[in-house]
Amino acid sequence: MPYFTNFPVVAYDFERSDLLNERVSKIVSNILVRTKLLDSVSNLPLVYYKYDVVDGDTPESLAYKYYGSSTKHWIILIVNNVFDPFYDWPLKYENFVAFVENKYGSIANAKTNIHHYEKVITKTDSVTSTITIDKHELDYNTFANLASSTTQTINLKDGNTVTIVTTKSAVSYYDYEETFNESKRSIKILDASFASAIETELDVLINNG
Repeated sequence: MPYFTNFPVVAYDFERSDLLNERVSKIVSNILVRTKLLDSVSNLPLVYYKYDVVDGDTPESLAYKYYGSSTKHWIILIVNNVFDPFYDWPLKYENFVAFVENKYGSIANAKTNIHHYEKVITKTDSVTSTITIDKHELDYNTFANLASSTTQTINLKDGNTVTIVTTKSAVSYYDYEETFNESKRSIKILDASFASAIETELDVLINNG
């Protein structure tokens, strides 16, 4: 079942400024059905697997791998609340490079111009060796007056310590886009045993929508 193919449609009215505010209608998919389905998926005791998307993975290829059919890619998309299968999905390296070049003119421009400044706080627990990293966006003046790096060691009552290292960073547009793209790689895979139940639920919502 291709994504949105069988979704009911509604007429959406909007104004076109180039037509002297004339109201026009456009037929669009009824995304309320999609929302109801997503709610039903979230409210059921379903089993998910964490998965990190690698270059070459597509919703279709993962659907074939886990559900036996590439046409069930809509399950991957709905479970992960993906609206745009291209831009809401992590771009392959060559597509990412093309995207950055198109948006910023060149890779060099994206790497040399600053998107924002940030303070990075890294905490290390001496017992568990657990490392937590917090990032806070800064304005330029605060960034300029912040030391490049500071280290603080906190002695706990039980004799253990927590080491806090504070650094600062100027984040380029390239780094920003790369981090954003990488953040899309962690997705959820619905256990295959629940796939048929989701298809049935979709059919019910469509037929009664």
